[in-house]
This record gives sequence, structure tokens and C-alpha cells, in this order.
Amino acid sequence: MKLKNIILAGLLITGTSMMLWSCEKEKEIQAPWETAGSTSEKAHLRIIHASPNFRAVTGRPDSIHVFVNTAKVNGARMSFGSAFPATTPNSYIALPAGLSNIKISVGGLVNYDSIPITSITTTMDAGRYYSLVITDSIMNGSRDSAKMFMRDDVPNLFQGRTSFRFINCMVDTGATATQRVDVWSSRRNNYLYTNVATGTISSFSNQPFINLGDTLIVRRAGTTTEIARLNNIIFGDSRVYTMFLRGQVNVTGTKAKTLTWYTNR
Repeated sequence: MKLKNIILAGLLITGTSMMLWSCEKEKEIQAPWETAGSTSEKAHLRIIHASPNFRAVTGRPDSIHVFVNTAKVNGARMSFGSAFPATTPNSYIALPAGLSNIKISVGGLVNYDSIPITSITTTMDAGRYYSLVITDSIMNGSRDSAKMFMRDDVPNLFQGRTSFRFINCMVDTGATATQRVDVWSSRRNNYLYTNVATGTISSFSNQPFINLGDTLIVRRAGTTTEIARLNNIIFGDSRVYTMFLRGQVNVTGTKAKTLTWYTNR
């Protein structure tokens, strides 16, 4: 009787283990990337979804995954307005340096990468930081810059300085001549950027640190016509930021034109 109970218990344990293994197979397998840090043999990547018309441009749902060398690197599926990792300082994923194929895909019924949208083949250097900003130019296969894949050459700062850059990835339906913007700083009482065309990525600009809230206003170039604003932002001492204008003009809701930011360091 005892032997029978032992055999039965063994069968139950085995069956349970098989069920757990089977369920685990169906789960999404996340690539074991490290959190970015000072490990110089790694390259570092941040991904931002800033394509308000992704569905219309690609003909696919606006719910994507990003793969690097066949391994999925993002967490949950990304849609417009999302970023991976989160926008905390030094928030990048770390991955092996070298020749890399970065693929954007929509998950199918069987595989998470079964519907590829586009890809970028590039070399990411050890110890370097990169950003991939997915825009409505995602299908422009001839230009990686149109997809806004960039190296984040973050400057080294002394205390009492801050640095930022500006990316204009807003979708503008106006004439080409009017698709340029200025960025006004209320605290500095001056323009930070002028006449910035859609699709432009500025260099990082070092500025004196001011420990006061600032209101940044995006205007049509050469006018006082406001497009978007960012209220009460405080740039930290010795911090480096990227501000980017995303969304689409003449629409409301979650895909409307917005000035937002993330911390590079």
C-alpha cells in the first residue's frame, strides 16, 4: 500500500512538473539583457515609440516588439508614446556590442516576431549609448536616420552645468516651408533652438544649471504661434536630457502634438 502511494505521488509530481513546463513554454521569453551600467564591454540602447500613424503607415496594429539579433529586448508590447526602459536616469538596456540587426515586428498568433516591419543593421560599439526613436518614417528602408537610430554622444559635465538636445519628430501636415519650429525658454528668456525642421536631431548643448522650474514653448518658426509646451521642468545639475516633439498637428487626444523628454544621464 505504501509503495502504491509513493508511485502515485511520483506520478502526480511528474504530471504537475510537465504542466508547469508546458505553461512556461507558452509564456513570452524575455532576453536576459543586463541593466546598463559601467560595464564597458556592453552597448546600451533605449527605444522610444513616437509614430502616431504607425497603423496607417505599416498596415499593421500599433503594438510592436523590438528584436536585436533574434532576441526580443523590450518588455510589454510597445505602442505610441511608450519607451523602454523607463525614463529614469541612465535607463538603457545593455546588450552585446558588435554587428547587430535591430528588427521591429508585430507579433503573430504563433511567434512574437512573425510579422517583421523593418530592420536596421548596424554596429553598436562597446561602452556607447544609442537611441532608437520609431517615427512615421519607419518604412523608409534606405535611410536609418529617417527611423531616428542615433548614437547618444553624451557630454561629460562639470558641476553647475546641464546639457540637452532637441529632436523634432512631429508629423506636420502643413507646407514644407512651415514645418519648422522654435523652442522658447521662459526662464532664460531666450530661444534654445530656432528653425528646426521635422526629422532633425540636434547635438547636445551645454548650458548653465538653473535650479528653477522652466516652461518650454514650441512655436512655429519665426512666429508666436504656439504648438506645444512643457511646464515647470527643472533640468538637474550635471544631468543630460533629450527633449523631443512628437505626435501630429491638428489632432487631439493621446496622439496630439506633445513636447516631452527623457534623461540620458
